[in-house]
Order: sequence, then C-alpha cells, then structure tokens
Amino acid sequence: MNEPARPSRYPSGANKPADAVPYPAYLCRLRLFMAALALCLAGCSATYPVNPELQNAEAGSGYNLDKSLARSKGKSDVLLLLAFSGGGTRAAAFSYGVLKELSQTEIGEGENRRPLTTEIDAITAVSGGSFTAAYYGLYGDRMFEDYERVFLRRDVQGELTSQVLNPFNWPKIASPFYTRADMATELYNDTIFNHATFRDLADANGPFIVINATEMTLGTRFQFTQNYADIICTDLEALPVARAVAASSAVPLLFSPITIVNRAGECGWQEPAWVSKALATDNRSGRLYNLASSLVELDNREEHPYLHLFDGGLADNLGLRAMLDGVLRHDDITTALTTLGMSETRKVVVVLVNAETALDVESSRKMQTPSFAAALGAATSVPLQRYSFETVALLKDRLQEWEQQSYESVCGVATTPTKTKGDGGCKGVDFHFIEVNFSEYPDAAERDYLKQLPTSFRLTDEAVDRLIAAGGLVLRNNNEYQNLVRGAR
Repeated sequence: MNEPARPSRYPSGANKPADAVPYPAYLCRLRLFMAALALCLAGCSATYPVNPELQNAEAGSGYNLDKSLARSKGKSDVLLLLAFSGGGTRAAAFSYGVLKELSQTEIGEGENRRPLTTEIDAITAVSGGSFTAAYYGLYGDRMFEDYERVFLRRDVQGELTSQVLNPFNWPKIASPFYTRADMATELYNDTIFNHATFRDLADANGPFIVINATEMTLGTRFQFTQNYADIICTDLEALPVARAVAASSAVPLLFSPITIVNRAGECGWQEPAWVSKALATDNRSGRLYNLASSLVELDNREEHPYLHLFDGGLADNLGLRAMLDGVLRHDDITTALTTLGMSETRKVVVVLVNAETALDVESSRKMQTPSFAAALGAATSVPLQRYSFETVALLKDRLQEWEQQSYESVCGVATTPTKTKGDGGCKGVDFHFIEVNFSEYPDAAERDYLKQLPTSFRLTDEAVDRLIAAGGLVLRNNNEYQNLVRGAR
C-alpha cells in the first residue's frame, strides 16, 4: 500500500529550486527556542516575592532586642556587643577571625568554664559584615566548621556574573520587577543561608542580629528588626535572612536596590511615646529628633509607598549607629538597661571590627588630573571614612558619659580620675570599647597588605587566611581585651 504524498512546502504548481536542501533540524529547534524566549520577554513579567504582610503590630512582639535578651540572657552581668563593618569578603573574613578568637578564649571556673562567644548578646552589622553576623546568628559554633567553605573561599562575584550570563535567566532579568539584587538574594538563599527566615534566626537562640541597610530616597538607616518592620506592616519573621543581607550589601552601581512595599497604616502601628516626645521638642537639630523624624517618614505611605534599600555602609559603615540609637531613645543608660531587663549588668563591652582600608593617595603624588574612577572612589570613600571617624569619637564620648550616669544613679557620685570605681562597696556599670582594625596590626608590611585588599566578593585563599589570622591577632593583642579576659576568669 502506497503512503499518501506529503504536502510540498512550496506553493502549488511551483517547482522546487535545484539547489534547495533540507532545513536543518537544529535550526528548527533554535527558532523554537528564540520564539519561546521572545514570548517570555514580551508577555512574562518576572517578579520577586515582596515583604510578607503583617496583620497586627504588637509592641515587643516578633524579632526584637527586648524579646531576644529576655529569652537568652540573665546568666551574666556582662553585656557584650559586637559591630561588624562593611567591606565585602574582606570584612566578612576579618570579623570571622574575631569570632574565632572569641570562641577559643575561655572564661569562668570549673563547670562554669565556657568560650567567650557565649557572652555575645547582640551583633550589629552592615554589608560584608552582615554575612558573618547572620551566619553566626543562625548556626552558632557550626560556623567554625563550614563558613569558610560556604562563603569566604567561594567566588561569589563570579557566580553572580554567571547567573547574569545564563540565557535561561534573561527573561527574568528583562523584567522591571526583577533585579540583580533579587538574583543575589536567590543565590544567597540557595548556597549560604539555606532559605532561613528571621523566625529561624529567633529560634536559634543565638545573639540578636541587627542587619542594617540604607533607604535610598530618605538617606536614612533601615534596620531589619520588628520594631522597624512594624511601621511598614511587614512580618519580619517570615522574611528570608538572605533578602536582608542582600539589601545590606547592595553596593550602588554593582547592584540595584532591594525594593519592599510600604503598607504603613494597615496593621495598627502606634507611634511610640519617645517618638512623640522627641517630635514635640524645639530641638530640631538634635539627634533624637532626627531619629524620630526618620521613623515617622517610614509611616508616610502616601509619600513613600515603596522603600528602596541598598548598602548599609552608606548610612553607617561601622554598624555602630544602631547601638547609639538604641540608647538614645531612653533618658539614660540605667533606664535603657532596666528596660531591657538587664539592671544587674555591671560591664558593657563594645567590640568594633573595622575592616576599613587605606585612602588612595596616589593621585596626590601626580600633577595630572585624577581619572574619573579615582575621583568617584574618593567621592565615596573619603566622606565615609570621615563619618566613621566621627561615629567612633561620638561613641567613645557617649560611653564615658553613660559610665558617669551609671555611677551617679547607683552610687550617687560620678567617676573621676582620682576616684576608684566601686569605693564603699558601690559599683555602677563599667564601659569598655575595643576596636579591631588593620591599623593595629603590629607588622607594617602586613598592615599595608591588608589595607590594600579590594572590596569585593572574591578573594584568594591566601588573602582569606591572612584576614582571619589578623582578626584574631589584633583582638588578642588589644590591652582592653586582655583586661576583660583577665577580669572574667
């Protein structure tokens, strides 16, 4: 039986050209792929899940410092606070070295002997430092087994580039609702944080972690705590930790901001009494008024229906402002500690891990006009370093002031250079500030090497090794730290 003739691809009556050849199969597949891609680009809008909605804002609920300390503290009269600066993998490795040193330093006697990491109450971090802070908050001492492999020694920058070059990601990238920062969030979710949320962070019972970002339009600091999330009616506990870290480390130009929806007014958030009190004053140039104003701006949904968050270092590259602002809203340090349920605290220790690099002075050695890249670098790095210096100076002044307030409140007398703390059996709160930075490294050549390392998410294994070692060495050699350890044993 003869098979029916297949229809010709040529019009009826037309003759097939003599040189015509069969249409290659791979070209058919390519045409189908390109057609499907065009359909995706034209009709499919890739979107990324926005911040989860909060139905009812309740003061003190969710992931906040008061709740965290009430659950995990009370066993010690020491309040240990860490601050991790920005600086890509450089900052992440340097702060990891400090944590590693704390984990290897034991305090206490007999059955109470324990690593110093058990005393950490809170870590505030920005940009690169937020990776280390978040990972430790989620996994604790497990960090010392796998963090180097999971993050520090990986070419995260290269992996992000590969994601952009992958044709299967192009439809998403072409969408105005999907950005490079969203792609980074997915990568961090899959490879670093295992899709953990802030609820997982709370359940880990580790130190309270404050991840800081910068709101692009307002230019103010935004911290991923429920106190801030309440204002915009966001359920922080349902938010992936990776999304907060991606926002905190979204360096302008390299990454686009993380966009979140402002649902202010939908969950019954009430303006705290301290905010109303601050706004009622005439001191509009004061820091408390400024802090209160920035929070109220978040509540202004009509003007700011969306918030665009990027690198936390633009508002505070050290992460120290979260500590300063936390006390600022109270009348004094004694009231702040009492509110936090830590009225028995007798020693407050602040450890700043500052991975700041040296300023580029090459341009000042040449007569030629600096290049655009050099000018852009100076325009961003110089103000940040000057601002960081002022922040450290401000904190040191505040610590001295708070110590005096404490002794006045508890003992009825302020500390003076000639007065021994604790005279007559009375003891207030002693404050200690420990800064770990590259400038404190004893060897000049190694100091220069560390300061010249780039701000990126790709470093050699040698660089990572030297950064980790440097973090431990600088902390170990710090006189204030040595005194702290001796006093805790």
